[in-house]
Amino acid sequence: MALYRPRVRIPSSPPGRELWLPVFFLVEVSGLKGTFIALVLLINAAVLSVVFFTDDGTAVERIVELLESAGREVILVSYSLDDREVMESLERLGARGVDIKIMIDDSTVGRALGELTTLEMLTDSTQALIHSKFILVDRERVLFGTGNFTQGSLREDSNSFIQIDSKELAGIFVDFYEAIISGESREPKRFENMEFYLCPSEKAKERVISELMKARHEISFAMFAFTDPSVLSALKFKASRGVRVSGVLDSWNLSSPLEDFLSTGMEVIWGDASFTIHDKTFVIDGRKVITGSANATLSGWGKNREIVAIIDSEGLSRQYREHIEYLKGGGVR
Repeated sequence: MALYRPRVRIPSSPPGRELWLPVFFLVEVSGLKGTFIALVLLINAAVLSVVFFTDDGTAVERIVELLESAGREVILVSYSLDDREVMESLERLGARGVDIKIMIDDSTVGRALGELTTLEMLTDSTQALIHSKFILVDRERVLFGTGNFTQGSLREDSNSFIQIDSKELAGIFVDFYEAIISGESREPKRFENMEFYLCPSEKAKERVISELMKARHEISFAMFAFTDPSVLSALKFKASRGVRVSGVLDSWNLSSPLEDFLSTGMEVIWGDASFTIHDKTFVIDGRKVITGSANATLSGWGKNREIVAIIDSEGLSRQYREHIEYLKGGGVR
């Protein structure tokens, strides 16, 4: 089932409602494969959150629309940046006087330099990867997820993004951005029903394993790289205790030293080699989502600059679980 979520705004709920409120619209679209689902999530009366997956082919349009809403400033952090439409939007904004701040990993800077002609970029010179993936607009709107802002991530691979309109959350991400630039660490931050971690962070890994170990019924996952033996051990342990552990892994893992262990004791489906499972997501007991830029690897938690989000939401969990089930079915576009 392909997932399509057109932009829909819902009137605010009464003040004081501290919960995720999913609103669903089922739409059959003639001539296209699958049932398309629209989703808008209200965290509370003051915050609008929208989740979308790259399956529907509208990721670039959504991201460009977000960028074009900027009036003062755009901060973009990504492992890599080469999508032509995204870069053209950034250059248009720069020409209009919007302050554009871009930071990408030094291993990919050549790809962006060949396309951007008028904008400056920051990069690093360390062995750790700048692997976070987020955009901040006017310090009021936040987009984060599993995909880089590249043609491959946005148009070909499987990825997910969450956009949240909140000055408070934007402030958290600005602080993370400044920490990445300065090479500093940050303590975990809480916002509404979400926790955010800036890696490298042992606390992030400990928290992820702790949440996995709390599972009572089911753990679903979709992951590009899965090489952390501690996380794998937690999944194996829960599976041995009757928790259903199932997921989809990118075919890259077939060459991993852990491949034999990944293939036994859990329900694992290997992704189609025709496209990349670039997700980095766990769904626990249908109520908690762990997602962000970090793969389940030692480098993801302990070396790279990553964003990890842990979100308590049945509505969001349902959508991510449906996305994982879609990928298990082959993810036909």
